[in-house]
Amino acid sequence: MSRTRGFLILIMVAMLVITTLLPACAPKAPPQQFKLRMGIIKSVDLLPYYVLCEQGFDKKNGLHIVEQHYQGGSAIIKAIADGSVDIASSVGTMPVLLATENGIMPDKAVAVAAASFADAHHPTTGVLVGPSVTNWKDLEGKHIGVNSKTSVTAAGIIGRLHLEGVTEYTLVEISLVNMGLAVAGGNIAAASMTEPYVTQSLLRQDGRILDWVIGGKPFDNMEFTMIVFSTDIYKNNPEAVKAYLRAHLEAVKWIEQNPEKARSILARQLDLSPEVAQKIKLLRFSPDGRNDPVLLESMQPMLINAGLLKAPVPVSQLYDETLLNEVLKEKR
Repeated sequence: MSRTRGFLILIMVAMLVITTLLPACAPKAPPQQFKLRMGIIKSVDLLPYYVLCEQGFDKKNGLHIVEQHYQGGSAIIKAIADGSVDIASSVGTMPVLLATENGIMPDKAVAVAAASFADAHHPTTGVLVGPSVTNWKDLEGKHIGVNSKTSVTAAGIIGRLHLEGVTEYTLVEISLVNMGLAVAGGNIAAASMTEPYVTQSLLRQDGRILDWVIGGKPFDNMEFTMIVFSTDIYKNNPEAVKAYLRAHLEAVKWIEQNPEKARSILARQLDLSPEVAQKIKLLRFSPDGRNDPVLLESMQPMLINAGLLKAPVPVSQLYDETLLNEVLKEKR
């Protein structure tokens, strides 16, 4: 009788152990899936996006991203506003300010996090010039290339020319990949260019850098780009926004831990030579995605003086970090 009772106890213990272990052995449920149409401009500020794709952080967070290419941030925000794009992983602060001033943001689009920052150690926009230009005054009356007249890179050159007292010039919209060749061919006198195209043009001897205008005067230290979602997605599908923010923050952490591998990814995605990939200036990516209200406010007087903004835009209208804060709380 005691043997039978002991045997039954052993069976019960074994069943209890099995029942306890079963949930741990069960396959992990796949993440919720989100399809996002993304507007992009191929440049170094997209590095976190390229990393999250190549390192699988997109799949890990259930993201299926469909790329749509544009020449400027204002065009992407317009596409978000008309419903043809869901997200921009990196839009310049200048287009965000203009969209807010014009009532497009936050009504149709909303910035949910900071994407990148520029400073003296991380310059990103330089002015490439040909041999006939020796100083800023030589640009009086000349044609100057920009990717978009409402871009943050255009704001850099306009602000610098304002500081230097240059008042007569013509901005010409040219794709980033062709700017250096346009300077070398004498089609334009100068070009306000972002990396990696600055370094690529210098190595190709298209011209020389007159100075940096983002990471140098007038924008020595600035919040360069932001992550922007459609307001419809933000309000009605917040889990999709949070999924992207998780993937983005994982990518930024990976870049910090693997800087050389990150440069290799950039080389593949932008079709750069190894030499260009090693020499380009990389932006500073925020590890927590938080915006800098001081920088966003301090850049505005220059934009107003240069005629790019009509009046100061309250920083509180430029972004909403509610969902970002929820994601950051998950890490605690």
